[in-house]
Amino acid sequence: MSRDPETVAGLPVGEMVLPWTLAVAGCALGTWLTADWSQLWLRVAAPLLLAGGLLALAAIRTLGRGRALATAGPYRFVRHPYFLGILILLVGAITAARSLPGLILFYIAARLTIVRARREEHNLVLRFGQAYEAYAARVPSLLPLRPPLPRGWAPPGVAAQPEKSP
Repeated sequence: MSRDPETVAGLPVGEMVLPWTLAVAGCALGTWLTADWSQLWLRVAAPLLLAGGLLALAAIRTLGRGRALATAGPYRFVRHPYFLGILILLVGAITAARSLPGLILFYIAARLTIVRARREEHNLVLRFGQAYEAYAARVPSLLPLRPPLPRGWAPPGVAAQPEKSP
């Protein structure tokens, strides 16, 4: 499933939490330090900032403690809604700040996000097996380009997750 040279079939891999966090924080800090703020661009970026923040929070809320395979909430649309939310937040910040260095740093953060998502998926296949593979076959990784899973869908052999009410 992964093209990462450190990924070995049957063995879990590190999910690059620290490098990814540093890349995202570096992109946000670089954007902030090189910002050219204006009211107009802040208004243009506000929907991205709001949508990204809400998506990341919804992913955290749905995931809970992470003991079961999450297929409800934003996980019906994409396999990595938290990562997508963070990337949308960064795009919103870069747009609001009109920062070219932030845009360059975004490439690094987005690239590390993709690598981290692949590593996470490798570990999820090891943990959940065929249930995760069935889920991954129906739901796109980061961009919601397919219809969402039906409410209450569960992979074969797994009890359906109830939807949490807001």
